Amino acid sequence: MDWEQRCLRVCAAVLICAVGLRLTASGALAPVGRALRSPEAVSFFLYLQTGRAVRFSSTVPTLPEALVTPETEVPEETAGAVTFSEGDAELVGVTYNCDYRPDLGALLTEPLDWDLTADGPAVLILHTHTSECYTRVDGESYEESGSYRTLDGDYNMLCLGRLLAARLEEAGIECIHDTEFHDYPSYNDAYSNAAASTAAILEEYPSIRLVLDLHRDAADTAYGQMVTECSIGSETAAQLMMVVGTDAGGLSNPEWEENLALALKLQVALEKENPGICRDLNLTYHRYNQHLGERALLIEIGAAGNTLAEAALATEKLAEAIIALRFGTE
Repeated sequence: MDWEQRCLRVCAAVLICAVGLRLTASGALAPVGRALRSPEAVSFFLYLQTGRAVRFSSTVPTLPEALVTPETEVPEETAGAVTFSEGDAELVGVTYNCDYRPDLGALLTEPLDWDLTADGPAVLILHTHTSECYTRVDGESYEESGSYRTLDGDYNMLCLGRLLAARLEEAGIECIHDTEFHDYPSYNDAYSNAAASTAAILEEYPSIRLVLDLHRDAADTAYGQMVTECSIGSETAAQLMMVVGTDAGGLSNPEWEENLALALKLQVALEKENPGICRDLNLTYHRYNQHLGERALLIEIGAAGNTLAEAALATEKLAEAIIALRFGTE
C-alpha cells in the first residue's frame, strides 16, 4: 500500500470514529461512548498509535481555592496560648549537615517571646532564588528564563510570597514582601544580592521580627525531577523543609540556635495539624544570610517536580502554623 492510500485510510478511520463517538454520546449507546472516551481507552488508543504508555492523573491539578478566595477564618487566641513539650521533638526528623547535635527538646520548649500583631511590619518575606518555579500543568503558560525558572511573577516564588503575605495580613500580621529578582541576571550573585536587600529592609523597618526566605528544592532522579507529596484531606500538597544555618562553616551566625528553636516549633505545629507535611529539618554549616535577622529561616516549599497548586496548598498550611504562633509560646 503506498503512502497516499495509507493516509486516506487513516483519515477515513478517524472520521468514522469521530462520528461514532458523537452518536454514542447520547441515547442507548451512551455508555459505549463514555467508555471510549475514558482515560483508559484513550491511553490504549495512544499506545496503539505511538507505542508509548501514557498514564493520566485521576484529577486535574488546579490552584487551591484559598489561593483566590477571600479571607480565611483566624481562630481567636491569646498570648502564650501555645505550649510544647520536650516529647514533641519526636515529631521532627533532622538531617545533620554539620557536627552540631543540639538538645532539640530543650530548644523546642524555650519560650518564644514575640507578638507579630504589634504595630509595624513584623515579617519580611523574600526569595533569594526568585525565579524558581514548578512543573507546568495544562492551562499554565509562561516563558522560561532557565530550567524550571521564569520571570513571570504569577508562576515563580513571588506567587507564593504574595499568598503567604496575604494570609498573614488577614490575621493581623503586617508583612513586607521583597519582590526583587536576586537571582537574575546573575544566579551566582543571588545570596549577596539578597543579603544587601535584606539588610536595607531591616534597617528601614526595625519592627521586623521574622525573616522568611522561600525557595523550592530541586533534584534529578531516575524518574525526572524530585516530587514531594503529602495528603491534606482529599488534596495533595507539596512538603515543606526548614533549613537552619549555623556557624559551623566558620562564619558568624550568633542567633542560629534561636532560629532552630523557632523552626522546631513551626515544624511541630505543622506536623500536629498535617502529618507528613514536613521533610526532615536540615541543620547545615552554611548560614544562608540567617545572621541578618532577629529570627530567620529558609523554607523549601516542595520541589521542581511539584505543581504550583501543590506548593500553594503547602504555603497555606505554613501560614496557619505561623498564625498559630503569632503571640509567642509559653
